[in-house]
Amino acid sequence: MRPYLAKALLIFLGIVFPVFLLDFSVRLLPVAALPAPLSALVEEMEIGTRQLYREDKELRHTIKRNTDLEFKHPEYTYRLKTNLNFTDAGFRGGTLGGPAWGLALGDSFTLGVGVNQEATWVARLAALAKRDVINLGVSGYGPIQYTRALEKYGIPLMPKIVFYTLYTNDLDDCVRLERWSSGQQRKLSIKTYLRQNSVTFNLFLTLANLRKRRSRYIEVPSIGVKLIRRKLNDPYDLGKKQYHSAWRLARQQIETAYEYSRRINAAFVLLYFPSKEEVYWDLVKATAQGFTSFEGSRDKLRNDTAEFCASGGFLCLDLSAALRARGSNGEQLYFPIDIHWNETGHRVVGDEIYKFLLDEKIL
Repeated sequence: MRPYLAKALLIFLGIVFPVFLLDFSVRLLPVAALPAPLSALVEEMEIGTRQLYREDKELRHTIKRNTDLEFKHPEYTYRLKTNLNFTDAGFRGGTLGGPAWGLALGDSFTLGVGVNQEATWVARLAALAKRDVINLGVSGYGPIQYTRALEKYGIPLMPKIVFYTLYTNDLDDCVRLERWSSGQQRKLSIKTYLRQNSVTFNLFLTLANLRKRRSRYIEVPSIGVKLIRRKLNDPYDLGKKQYHSAWRLARQQIETAYEYSRRINAAFVLLYFPSKEEVYWDLVKATAQGFTSFEGSRDKLRNDTAEFCASGGFLCLDLSAALRARGSNGEQLYFPIDIHWNETGHRVVGDEIYKFLLDEKIL
């Protein structure tokens, strides 16, 4: 038995030691001295897990105050600077200066992942309205965090209008944060730990993903963007049973935010942001195999949102029609693989919101 254990130990050490040596060497060397792909991977790991966020007892996480980082991604490079800094958090804030006329609450689509602040829909709207709109978007946030951020950071700014966004993954974000708030935190898995700390593991994942890329995505002909197959199977990242309870949680948060806005006499506008899959589905549905259920499910949340706005009596703008029309004309509104809008997408959204405000005589 002992010879087998000795051999097993040698095999184990033969695998672990080179991994440890590579990780140790990479951490020891300056990032600038590493090959370009490896340095980009190390920078992404450090920004994602150490430099950008701090824990928060109410919001789970916030961006650290006085953040000024450059993100490098295969599809984009952009600068994230917190121009609005509190003692315990930082936000992209405004672009024009002066009093806060508008306030934008949302996740990475409001923050503007992939584009510089001046290219976000928030900045575009501010430029058109000639009034500053404060960007309180944070990646990974959902409706519970939007409303808490409004209460803690937004209301004291006394905006005249509050823009509250809704995206397909916000329902799952509600469920996750409710579990976290009740103490049902997900245990840190070995895989999560390695993704945060091991360069070797992330290199392996990168190579594995390159092999899987064809099977994970559906390419939209002639436009240069790809849709995620998983999103076509389950657009809300929830089972059917969880959808209704998650939507109820989201509605409650929207209603609370609406009441907060009314207390300071601010207008309230709910913005529905469609996913890349919702926007480009019409261009691939004739050839996509095995996703017929998406045809019926892609409009579920936007239809429920429209009914909710009508019954609640507050303003609601659905960006689906505008983005679908531009997408059908062959415009690339999103990054090729990443789920977020590129500069064109942000500009279209900012323009549409501005037109809506003119039509509603808010401007």
